[in-house]
Order: sequence, then C-alpha cells, then structure tokens
Amino acid sequence: MHLLLELAFVKEMFLNTLNFLSSIADQEDDSAKVRREHRFLIYLGTLMSIGGLIWGTISIYSGIFYESFIPYSYALITIINFTYLYFSKDFKSAQFIQVLLSLLLPFVFQFFLGGFVASGAVVLWSILTILGGFTFQNRTTTLRWFVVYLLLVATCGIVDKKLSFITIEVPPEVSLLFITLNIILISSIIFTLFYYFVSSEEKLQQQLQDLANTDVLTNIPNRRSFFTRAHEEFERVKRGDAPFAILMIDIDHFKAINDTYGHDVGDKALVHFAQLLKEQSRSIDILGRYGGEEFIVLLPQTSISEAKMFAERIISCCRSINIETPQGLCHFTISAGLCRLDPANAELLEPIKCADDALYRAKEQGRDQLEVA
Repeated sequence: MHLLLELAFVKEMFLNTLNFLSSIADQEDDSAKVRREHRFLIYLGTLMSIGGLIWGTISIYSGIFYESFIPYSYALITIINFTYLYFSKDFKSAQFIQVLLSLLLPFVFQFFLGGFVASGAVVLWSILTILGGFTFQNRTTTLRWFVVYLLLVATCGIVDKKLSFITIEVPPEVSLLFITLNIILISSIIFTLFYYFVSSEEKLQQQLQDLANTDVLTNIPNRRSFFTRAHEEFERVKRGDAPFAILMIDIDHFKAINDTYGHDVGDKALVHFAQLLKEQSRSIDILGRYGGEEFIVLLPQTSISEAKMFAERIISCCRSINIETPQGLCHFTISAGLCRLDPANAELLEPIKCADDALYRAKEQGRDQLEVA
C-alpha cells in the first residue's frame, strides 16, 4: 500500500514538473502552433538530458570517469539553458543553444570514447537534432542544421580510424550493450516525441473544428454547425415518417436589456438561456444560436404536441432566470414559434421560415408566449 502511494506521488510530481517545463517558454499572445514548437523542443532537451544522465552513470560504472563529464554536462547545460528561457522568454536563442548542444556533444563523447565501435555508436544521439531542427519555423534553417549534421557524420567517418591512440579497451560484449542501449533509448525518445506530436496535432485539429462549429459566447453550436447537422437529419426524416418539429426562439426586448444593464449583462442573458436550452434538450435534439438573440432547435422524433410541451417548459423556466446587476436583478422572457415538418417540404428552409413566421406572430401578440404554425 505504501509503495503504491509512493508511486502515485512520484507520478504526480513527474507530471507536474513536465507541465511546468512545457510552459516555460510560453507567452500570452503565442499561438497554439508556437506553443507546440516550444513543447517539442523542451521535451527533446528533457529526454536527451535523461539519456545523458543514464550514459554518464554507465560511464562511471564502467570506470570511464573523465568521459562521463560529457553526457553529464549536456544535462547541466540544458538546465541552465531552460532556466535562461524561463526568465527571458528568448526562445530563439535557447532553441539555437539546445539544437547545437544536441548536435555536437554526441560527436565529442564518441571522440573521447575512441570512435564509433568503442562508444557503442553514441553518435546516433545526434539524429535527434533533426527532430529539434523542425522546431524552427524557417525551412531553410531546418535544412541547414540537417546539412551540418551530415557533414559531422562524414567527418566522423573519416577520422574514426585515426582515433586508435585514445581508444578505450572495451570488451565486445560491453560495446554490444552500449549500442543496444543507444538504440533502445533513441528509439524511445523518437517514439515519445512523435507520439506527443501526433496526439497534440490531433487535439489541435479537434479544437479548431470545435471552434469552427461552436458559438464562442454561448458554447452551443453556431448557425453553420446547426445547418450541417440539421440538413442531414432533414434528409433522413424525409425518407421516413417520423414526426419532426422546428422551434425558433427569441429573447424579448433584448436591446432594452443591453441599453438598461449594459452589453455584459446582455451577454450573460444569452449564456444563461443557452445553458437552460442545453439542460432541457435531449441528446438527439439539434440546437444552435441562429443569430443575435435568436436560437433554433430541431426536434426529431417529436410530435407537435410533444414539441409544444417542450417549448412551453422552456418559456416557463426562462421566467425564473435571475441575473444580478448593479441596478438590481435582471429578468427576461422569450417568445417562440413552432412548426411541424411537412413531408412535402422540399427544403429545410421552408419549415424554418414557417417557425420564424410563428415567432413573429408570438411577438405581435404580446411576447412571452408560444405560437404554433
């Protein structure tokens, strides 16, 4: 039990640290794309630092004391660089330092270990620099980093045979262990980064889609989203004989609310009513903000009598909404127009116009009521 609690505590601490690190470069006006680039580079530096600590520890355990300073120094410089980034928000400078560090130190480490074989191909860590290069918004800059990487690899291949004078006597089984660890760690880092990138990209696309389909103020579907879903439902209903109704709703004297209490209270009235509409609607109902203070609800599989009961319940509940303001409580009412679907309707706009005409009559007859077409 104690072990599980300790593991849970460690996990929570790790996630909190990761969340803190992922936001150290962010500023209020940064776009979602820029924030994603920040996180990608920070995760790269963090994961490579963990790899550096592992390699430094392995080096000490293997008796390679002086060389262990190189991977340890990667972690140390990364900490210094990220600290600078946190206080300065100078992402470009920190980005350059981190990518350069990720590119050069594996080559230096390999050099001091005596070459490709003796180091267990530690130069493979520089491959991760290619991923770091993608955090540069300029493609030319990314390409330049890739060219530098290729030149260093070519140089490494040329001088590798000349490093025999500093080659450390490493048993073949230890070299095999080194290269196995390198492949495992590098593959894990690449997988983690791309898993994060793909999942965050999918999340961003979903957020953009939700933003395009949702009214920002009321958090219900906007007019575009309503018509997309309503057209699909309309075509389905036309092929069958299920009852179907359209309800148009308008907040009464909305201009007077804005003039008397201010536009912020008018916005609160819209939000409160939208929340009421969501609470009273079923999962199959399609609702949306039609424009201004007008709302629309499509009621599938609903008879005209059932739709009338729904509309009258909304009107009644709306009378109970109270909004506190400096001038006192703000109350408001709504008017509604209801129309059933006629199978002869060729277009969705016909029952919508029918419901809108009924709404107009409800307003003419004194508001705070329902008119059925």
